[in-house]
Amino acid sequence: MKVSMSHAKLIVLGAFLAISASTGAATNAANCCYPGSVVYYDGAGTVVGVRMFGCGDPGWGIVTSNSKAYNGCIM
Repeated sequence: MKVSMSHAKLIVLGAFLAISASTGAATNAANCCYPGSVVYYDGAGTVVGVRMFGCGDPGWGIVTSNSKAYNGCIM
């Protein structure tokens, strides 16, 4: 089977991306590279907790199933 040069380059690129994604996920698990925030609400819609990932602040309050995610640090 003959493989063209463009197909070979795509195969190498795919392998590189797969390897870099798997090693990057392990090394950056604790230090998120892009900050984000999650706001948690109670049944009445009152804010009861906030978690900020990658912002240098662990957040506060309780975690509920009623939540909304935001890009970036909110506080």
